[in-house]
Amino acid sequence: MDFLELAKNRYSVREFSGKKVEKEKILKILESAKIAPTAKNKQPIKIYYCTDDEKLKLLNESSPCEYNAQLMFVITYNLDECWYNEHSGIPSGIVDATIVATQMVLEAEDLGLGSVYIGAFDPEIVTKNFEIPEKNKIAMLLFMGYKGENAMPSPMHEEYKKDEELFEELKIR
Repeated sequence: MDFLELAKNRYSVREFSGKKVEKEKILKILESAKIAPTAKNKQPIKIYYCTDDEKLKLLNESSPCEYNAQLMFVITYNLDECWYNEHSGIPSGIVDATIVATQMVLEAEDLGLGSVYIGAFDPEIVTKNFEIPEKNKIAMLLFMGYKGENAMPSPMHEEYKKDEELFEELKIR
């Protein structure tokens, strides 16, 4: 499958089957995270994952999005390790985390797994339940697993803005 086909096929899965994800697939997903580009290759990312039922239940408590995922990731970044834009002062962490997560979800799709980014979560509940150092800021959760029998893309999955709304050649003043 070529890249655009893979990217178009991937959708946010909101129903996972109860099947556990094999260790080999988890390792490939983690490898895709490791090789993802980050600003100045500083790699300020730390990824926590779980497959254990008790931990999955605790992680689910942090979000209203409970989809029976059998593999969950907490994607974090360390502000002390980020590259900072010298002009704006903006740290690279959230962008780095997003690039890493995107690479992970595309690898999961390639492996026959589904995924969903979770932004609706309470980081205080996550840090209360798990040993995540304060220096690691939680960017997002990723839920993954085998797609459930009734999993399907959202009705808006293939709706895109017109090219002229999205793209424009840069012009000199």
